[in-house]
Amino acid sequence: MAKKIKLMDTFEKIGAFWQPTAPDDKFTGTVVVKKGKVTLSTAPDYGPTLPGDMSKYLATMGPGTRPRVNCFVGFTQEGDCSLFEAIMLNEGGLTDYTTNRKITNQNYRVNAAVFGMQIDSLEAKQVDGAGFFFTKIHRMLPTPWSFDWKSEGTTYSSPSKASNVFSFRSEPLDAEIICEVFSGGGAVFKKKATVKSIPRVRVLPASAQSLEWYIDIASRIENFFALILGTSISLKRFQLFKDDKVGWVVYKTLQRDQKFDISKCIKCGSDKLSSALDKWLAVPKEKRPVEKTLLGMLRKTSVHAETEFLSLAQALEGFNRIQGGSSKKFAQRLKEIYDMLTPNFAVNLVGSKEDFAKKVVDTRDFYTHLGLNQSDHVVKDWSELFFLNQQMQALIRCVMLLQLGIDESILREPILYQSKMYQPL
Repeated sequence: MAKKIKLMDTFEKIGAFWQPTAPDDKFTGTVVVKKGKVTLSTAPDYGPTLPGDMSKYLATMGPGTRPRVNCFVGFTQEGDCSLFEAIMLNEGGLTDYTTNRKITNQNYRVNAAVFGMQIDSLEAKQVDGAGFFFTKIHRMLPTPWSFDWKSEGTTYSSPSKASNVFSFRSEPLDAEIICEVFSGGGAVFKKKATVKSIPRVRVLPASAQSLEWYIDIASRIENFFALILGTSISLKRFQLFKDDKVGWVVYKTLQRDQKFDISKCIKCGSDKLSSALDKWLAVPKEKRPVEKTLLGMLRKTSVHAETEFLSLAQALEGFNRIQGGSSKKFAQRLKEIYDMLTPNFAVNLVGSKEDFAKKVVDTRDFYTHLGLNQSDHVVKDWSELFFLNQQMQALIRCVMLLQLGIDESILREPILYQSKMYQPL
């Protein structure tokens, strides 16, 4: 069984590989993982030159479609493995036509890999369940240990099994969703002991599903916790279960290292968190573009204020559109979103309804319609546009959380903090 591997790990392993459809055609090579980026290089092969060698070499060097293999499975120093969507980068080595000799090998870029089990393809429904380990979410979940204050010091009791935070059955996914927390850490003899909380979200469908299916679920759960925490989080480890085997997924993904800010976090109990996640996972695919737009902004390291503004304006319009009605003007949609909040909270968050709607609409029109006459409500100053973006991001985060059943009374303090955190005192 493969050891615990991070999604963005770095290591190198030798092994033997073959396509699932051609198990007798095996070759040896090396898998190299560098911060989640996976490559496969076959072992060098020595032999005579062939008439088609030059054209084969040119095919891998020039533009156009490169040779692609849907899946390689194999056996490495980490046990079984699966390599998906392997695209040949080049055919390396040396060809000497004067002596009729050549040394060749193939080099592939791999989109995703699993170490610890063999799966026939990204689409093959052969995986019984998955476990997701996310950064930062331990800050909002209960700790699994207990402690006892004594005059001579503090005694910690760390359970050997995971503590259940919440669990529910998702009807749309036909799966059990379990959030649990492990107690981790270690000790150095005669020095110190450490204890830490390690949360895991497990997804156990009624029937086996594909790796592609679990990747989509992982992204959705990551977005949910980013919405709750108000900061970008990352999938750190991605665990798979198949019969009695455990595998670990590796692939390159965009991650933003954003600090956790407790003041932006939504503080709610396990029951409320469970109910909100259940509703989040039930949102149909056609209603998810707003989620991708808003949460995508959290993952961007830097974008121009104008670009962020236009994305947020699109997200606000899209949010109202999926609530029903397609013939409304943008200003009306903004006012309906505004009215989802209690009057005092809305004024504190973005100002008066009319001024907010006019400012967003006129600024959106100014940046999207060249040559349009500029009104007094257009925001062109960079600092003012930056603060408007913070208000819009906080507003749409707020109404999305309201739709998930989080009470406004819980939202007010962290949402107002988010909208005003960069404004000078």
